[in-house]
Amino acid sequence: MEKKEKKRKLTLCDGCILVSIITLIASIAHPPITQAMDEKRLSDMVDRLQRIRSEIRLYKADNGLFPGQEQIGDLSVTPDEFVAALKEQQTDRNVPYMEQFPANPYVSDTGAGDSVVCVNDPDARPCGTEPAGWWYNVATGEFYACDSAFHTNY
Repeated sequence: MEKKEKKRKLTLCDGCILVSIITLIASIAHPPITQAMDEKRLSDMVDRLQRIRSEIRLYKADNGLFPGQEQIGDLSVTPDEFVAALKEQQTDRNVPYMEQFPANPYVSDTGAGDSVVCVNDPDARPCGTEPAGWWYNVATGEFYACDSAFHTNY
């Protein structure tokens, strides 16, 4: 005689328990994943800041001027002139200072992440509410992220 195999079906109670277990696992895993993503984004921003600052210092050492300046004391540098100076091919260098100007990873607005606000007051500091991803002081060569007041401390 052959035995008939019983097919086990998932009951409503079993389904609720399964959903509860999956929800519990997801709630435990979510904070560390979110924290790791936030730390990665902050690390990217700091890396980009350091790279840009390094290129500004190198430009100043090579040319005696900050990027975008045409003469010492020129404080009328526009954001486009600043970025173009870092991206243009130099006569005494094989490569430009930067191939592409990096975007601030915290600015999601298309086009605003790689935009720069230029100021020419040596005492000015970014407040973090400027409508751009970056802040550059033409008078001092200081460069900051300006997506939030907290990030202006980096």
